[in-house]
Amino acid sequence: MSTPIFHFTVDCRHPGSHVYHMTLNIVGLPFGDHTLTLPVWTPGAYEVQDFSRHVFNLRVAAGSVPLAVDHQSKNQWTFATTADMAEVTVHYQVYAFELGVDTSHLDQSHAYFNGAQLFFLVDDYRTAPWDIAIQAPPEWQVATGLERVENNPYHYRAANYDILIDSPVEVGTHRVYTFQVDQKPHHVAIWGHGNEDPDRLVADIETIVKAQRDLFGGLPYDHYTFILHLSDRATGGLEHLNSTTCGTERFAYRPRKKYRRVLQLIAHEFFHLWNVKRIHPEMLGPFDYQREVYTHLLWAMEGFTDYFGDLSLRYAERFTPQEYLKTLADRIKRYETLPGRLVQSLSESSFDTWIKFYKSDSDSPNRTISYYLKGDLVGMCLDLALRHHTANQGSLVEVLRRLYDRYGSRGIGFPESVYQETVEEVADCSFEDFFRRYIDGTDPVPFEQFLNYAGLSLERTYKNPAAEDNDGDPGQRTLDAPLPWLGIDTEVKNGHELTVKVSYTNGPAAERLNPGDRLVALNGYEIATEASLKERISLDHTIGEVVEITFFRRGLLTSATITLAAAPPDTVKIVPLKDANETQTACYQAWLRADWQAAEPPPGPSGE
Repeated sequence: MSTPIFHFTVDCRHPGSHVYHMTLNIVGLPFGDHTLTLPVWTPGAYEVQDFSRHVFNLRVAAGSVPLAVDHQSKNQWTFATTADMAEVTVHYQVYAFELGVDTSHLDQSHAYFNGAQLFFLVDDYRTAPWDIAIQAPPEWQVATGLERVENNPYHYRAANYDILIDSPVEVGTHRVYTFQVDQKPHHVAIWGHGNEDPDRLVADIETIVKAQRDLFGGLPYDHYTFILHLSDRATGGLEHLNSTTCGTERFAYRPRKKYRRVLQLIAHEFFHLWNVKRIHPEMLGPFDYQREVYTHLLWAMEGFTDYFGDLSLRYAERFTPQEYLKTLADRIKRYETLPGRLVQSLSESSFDTWIKFYKSDSDSPNRTISYYLKGDLVGMCLDLALRHHTANQGSLVEVLRRLYDRYGSRGIGFPESVYQETVEEVADCSFEDFFRRYIDGTDPVPFEQFLNYAGLSLERTYKNPAAEDNDGDPGQRTLDAPLPWLGIDTEVKNGHELTVKVSYTNGPAAERLNPGDRLVALNGYEIATEASLKERISLDHTIGEVVEITFFRRGLLTSATITLAAAPPDTVKIVPLKDANETQTACYQAWLRADWQAAEPPPGPSGE
């Protein structure tokens, strides 16, 4: 029996309605019952989003004859054909007004869509080719990783349904910039304007491509498309087989400190080209689009991608060694403030992503840990441990290379147990204790131990709230002794209401203040801002002192007495050892691809 021919038409010629007018023509569909299924999630965003909620006016016809349609479940519709039906047409509309990298958006300026929101799977014809014709306003152009048909800029073809779902499309008046690496074209499509410098941005993206290519020895595609959305808010990034979409705040391109975060996002998503899109556990492709897909390895898929994304910026010389180490130190500081690191393991965090990561609440910091944050830091520790055990002959990238050669390059996923086995193969020793304690367990990660392999150590201090006096003397900027702490994070609501955002379980206010409490006064005096609260606690009070906090809780004015405790360090630095040996400095140089920089001597007395 021959495979039916599938052809979608995406009509976005009326963008002000925010509605895509969809047509699916099917030729050669056999006699019998058939099912239209829309995915409930999109790969890379591990959250059931039920895209079918945006579908309406679905109709099926054979020629001019309407066919009965039965809505079977939230994302499935059925209809039946008879033997004399040569062609079936499905008409439907999709509302799209959610700007995000994993959603779809249509307005007067552009059309952006992910396949999971627009394209039905018919029965189980996943391996059949699927054509797409785009109808757009005459001045609009198309950017996508899909293949053109007969060089028609509005006609594309996906070799199978998985590629169709994995290829976002940008249609509009975006700007397109092109560069080549290894004779392969790379397109950068930029929608929106801000303070970007397109020439600088494209040049930096090219250096990222080259740095990551060098890690694997080649580029596994014929062409690649970067879709960049510049708007009033950052929307993150989403990886695809030969493209990515990155959403940034429009004024995030200056100064350099902010711009580096843009490059970090792009480097992360591009590294997914290997890690996730090709190197992945069995359950992460081919996908089941109708239900959650569970894995214990998102710490390796996402956390290690964070790690290598930043490391590739160092290799591309977009980070200095000091900037890279500061990024790591800031993440260590954040990790060590989260009580959830002692509650949830990395493997649990990965498995629970469907119900916890995208559905966080005010207590999430107390009982969960991000597989991005901890995964990045554990990746650093694992990389340094591998370099240490192999005298720099092995590394974490070698683990990924072997997984790519054995599985990714062949288009297949690996069993979850293979990851630890491959690490131990590269190390030529057991890493069972490492996995048991820091990945499958909740032991605190001893960062000093692993950084020591590269001749580095950690300094944990506190910002001195009295660092500047009235005469402008900077004074001593950090303190070794801890400061007093309430154990809460706050946020401002309605423009002026200082509200408890998180009450940490390891803080003194854990059972006294609740998320949502609106803070009014400290010891009877008004609290105006978050900064003033922190300053008054740190300057005017001491650890062990009892203070009174007055607050509104659900409209009722009340108060609580709290005994101040020692705050966790708010300044973490990674610094070189004064007495690093040759083995340690060699590890540093191989890891960061930079010359060793010894610790600077302490400053002398004033005036020297």
